[in-house]
Amino acid sequence: MNIITPFKKSVLCTILCIPLFIVLSCSSDDNSKEEEDGPKGNCIENGAITTVVGNHGHLLEVTKQDITNGTTKTYNLEGSAGHMHMLTITTEDFATLKTNNAITIATSTNAGHTHAITIGCAE
Repeated sequence: MNIITPFKKSVLCTILCIPLFIVLSCSSDDNSKEEEDGPKGNCIENGAITTVVGNHGHLLEVTKQDITNGTTKTYNLEGSAGHMHMLTITTEDFATLKTNNAITIATSTNAGHTHAITIGCAE
């Protein structure tokens, strides 16, 4: 006689439900208004805005002139942090900013860590 115990049922349900959950959560339709509206801001007219993940005093200013010039440039992000990180924005990165799309770049490692920097366009 083949009896399925409640434990076996829960294991079977878990095995079947996890892949289903993964497939449904990876759906391409997330109803994101940001995606529908497209990029925000205008880098050439307004310059850039920057976000430093895990920031503790680092500063980065990417000017309208830097974006317009579009040549590879390395920035020092020391600010008031007491240690320095370097960040290089390439010609390709500047081309992305010129189309008003954001970029994310990792800084150099210093003091045992790095920072992810997101650079977008000011509105």
